[in-house]
Amino acid sequence: MKIEKIRFDNVRYNPEFGAFETLVKIHDRGQVYSYPAQVAAPLHAEMGLIVRSLAQTASRAHTAKGGSAKGATRLHHAAPLKSVVADASQKSLLSRILGTAAA
Repeated sequence: MKIEKIRFDNVRYNPEFGAFETLVKIHDRGQVYSYPAQVAAPLHAEMGLIVRSLAQTASRAHTAKGGSAKGATRLHHAAPLKSVVADASQKSLLSRILGTAAA
């Protein structure tokens, strides 16, 4: 299994747990998978170490048998569902109706 690219979404510090958290996206064979990752460290820890640990955590979850390590969530990103597209068109229709009603 060859990981092509790893991307982090909003690395943030959670003072309640004393840990850095993020959603790690792994691009593998044209597919995108997301894993929540957490690394316990002080707020003043070196960012390079934090990023490397977050990447290793997600990589282990990605390569684990069955796609999940210790209950880690594996999210496979695909094209938006028809219901999402229909919901967006309904909202625009609703806004047009409300816009007309208000005028």
